[in-house]
Amino acid sequence: MLRTWQLTPQTDIPPALREAVGGHPLVARLLTQRGLADPHQARAFLDPSLCAPASPYELAGMEKTVDLLREAISGGEAVRIWGDFDADGQTATVVLYEALTAAGARVDYQLPHREEGHGLHQRAIDDALRDGVSTLITCDTGITDAELVARGVAEGLTVIVTDHHDLPDALPPAHAVIDPKMLAPEHPLRELTGVGVAYMVARALLEGSDQALRRCGEAARLDDMLDLVALGLVADVATQLGDTRYLIQRGLIALRQTKRLGLLALVREAALDMAHLSELDIGYQLGPRLNAAGRLADASLAVELLLTRDPETAQSLAQQLEVLNRDRQARTEAVHDHVREILRLRPDILDHPAIIIEGKGWTHGMLGLVAGKVAREHNRPAMLILHQDGSPSTGSARSVEGVDVHQAIASQRKYLLREGGHPMAAGFSIEPGKVADFKRGLWSWLEREAPLPEAAPALMVEADVPWEEVNLGLAREVTRLAPFGSGNPRPVLMTGGGTLVRVEDVSRRRETLHRHLYLDDDSARRLRFTWFDAGELPLAGERLDLAFHLEVNHWRGQERLRLELVDWRPAVAPDRQTVLPLVAGREVLDWRAETDTEALLEALRTQYGQALAVWGEGLPTPVPGILTRRELLAHPATVLAILTPPPGPEALRWVLAQVRPQVLCLLPPREASDPQPRAFLTMVTGMLRVALRAHGGQADTMRMAARIGARQAAVVAALRWLEAQAKIVLRYEADGIRAYLRADAPPEREWPEEELESDAERAACGQRAEQQAADAVIYLLRETRAYRRAYATEPVEVLLAATS
Repeated sequence: MLRTWQLTPQTDIPPALREAVGGHPLVARLLTQRGLADPHQARAFLDPSLCAPASPYELAGMEKTVDLLREAISGGEAVRIWGDFDADGQTATVVLYEALTAAGARVDYQLPHREEGHGLHQRAIDDALRDGVSTLITCDTGITDAELVARGVAEGLTVIVTDHHDLPDALPPAHAVIDPKMLAPEHPLRELTGVGVAYMVARALLEGSDQALRRCGEAARLDDMLDLVALGLVADVATQLGDTRYLIQRGLIALRQTKRLGLLALVREAALDMAHLSELDIGYQLGPRLNAAGRLADASLAVELLLTRDPETAQSLAQQLEVLNRDRQARTEAVHDHVREILRLRPDILDHPAIIIEGKGWTHGMLGLVAGKVAREHNRPAMLILHQDGSPSTGSARSVEGVDVHQAIASQRKYLLREGGHPMAAGFSIEPGKVADFKRGLWSWLEREAPLPEAAPALMVEADVPWEEVNLGLAREVTRLAPFGSGNPRPVLMTGGGTLVRVEDVSRRRETLHRHLYLDDDSARRLRFTWFDAGELPLAGERLDLAFHLEVNHWRGQERLRLELVDWRPAVAPDRQTVLPLVAGREVLDWRAETDTEALLEALRTQYGQALAVWGEGLPTPVPGILTRRELLAHPATVLAILTPPPGPEALRWVLAQVRPQVLCLLPPREASDPQPRAFLTMVTGMLRVALRAHGGQADTMRMAARIGARQAAVVAALRWLEAQAKIVLRYEADGIRAYLRADAPPEREWPEEELESDAERAACGQRAEQQAADAVIYLLRETRAYRRAYATEPVEVLLAATS
């Protein structure tokens, strides 16, 4: 592959952030890399309940809009909504319709047809005047239609424009204008789309009306609209910053619980899991079905679907949209094939800073979809211009990050009949005779203002994940950062060490452009990567590095791991000097081969402060600040440093499970006590005397083992040895093991006479028990000695393999 990969700079993660977000350390790392190192910001980013949304009245024109709408409502005047034919415009129309209805308005709606194009049209003005409408409110459109707005106002219409597209040089002369692009770039409402603006109008209208609030059950009506808000925002590829992300988060929750019959029917047609609907389901399944109505038929079908309260109507409309969507897919593929053929015959088209392709006979609604595909394939802006006999030509453009295609098109406004859009997508109409001049001017502007880089940009990889760490658990953790989209892209991770076994088409019924790649690592752990619109495939047997998105797939009530391939390359030696390796779900600092333990500890304390805990046991003399495994229970830590080798893998596993550190530091192993069996038994006997004297015989085997750095099983074996010597009696009680002096022990249940043993049999049995307990102590101490030797040199992956 020609594309270079670049690992995102790995900055230090604040301990407070690790503690605040918890979970897998990759979550805190990704948040830090996205500029969310502040714990409060990060928690609000992950949890919408911690957000404080901005007031609708921070949008200029909101107060005037609400006053005008309330005047129309109180006067019993007719209000009409003029929407748009894409999913954002459809959902915005429904939100305004439901809000105005709840507020008591006489309201209806109209939408443009695809062949009319986006924006306000003369038909909207004429029909409103004919039908006795007093107030016309737009949604998702109108900001560039100053001439038509002026006509409507001159004819006596009250015109309110609500839009989100880029601002023209002069605002339309409406009675009120709302557009979040009028706000400062950092404002939390700046990235709202049409439906987001409509929801702000709904909030201002309903929250400020006691009568309306009583009618809609306090804020329940507004909450019920959030499913539509999420649909429109995601379908319009809204930038997920500020309140836009907050509304998508809340809207997804509402969508999963929606009672809207049309949406329930649409979800059934798409065979989606209602309880786990995600932004991907909106972007790839629900949004395209809604858009299909406006692309190929009448967008009012989708609005009716979202509004209907009749189950049969909902099912019928959902089925119609399903058929239209399949038709849309076929037509898109046909136009895309035609465009590819044009590029094959005319490769010179690719020599310009924007790909501009002209054609006839295409379906108008497919232009933007195919332009988007071409832009992604060639990493530059692309636009398709459709020529129509007897009518102006229409164009649809899509861009890539860093190039404002709307600004580029607007720079050639002198050649255009109309234009509109935003940095990533725009449209225009033009007389055919002016297309050549338009193209030359556009290319010149782009070469001057937005030159293409000489090489394709590097693929930014956010983390290098070991093969064995790529699992469903990690996918669940990464999904905590969802919803993903513009402004919060899906993390690109990489892994290496896999050998390609086979490649399959994702479909078993028909040939597609998509492929499944199956790879095994050296331990035969298999991963499957799905590559959409697959390019050049590697050869079977090749060892690869893979860049991918990590997802949780819900299908028929089951969770599955899904890996979406972004890119591949022949395997190269890993470079992990700039990032802590992930092992068993945590980041690991392996300092076992270092020598200056005190300097390392001082560096850890300086960096992590109270978030650090140091585990050490069996030291000749107690060291302040060094905790035993028993003491660690009261000291939760984000970072755990291990000073003395654990006595066994089960102790290490227990400590990691209790502390759950995000960062694990293996310090140079400091020598711990290594008593011989007799000395060990003496130590346990001494601790037991204290338990009998001061704790009523309560034998806390965990505390005893931690005090001397031993396995808990070894302490229990030593107690059994003392019991076999007839010095104590052990009883398992509600609060754990308790030891009694034999004379003080509570009686056991009496056995039937025939089961009683002779004194000789008892003595022999006691001797056997004593020897077996001693053998167990010897074996366990030997195992601890061997484990500690291995601990010093065992690879980290092997050492921690049993703890995951």
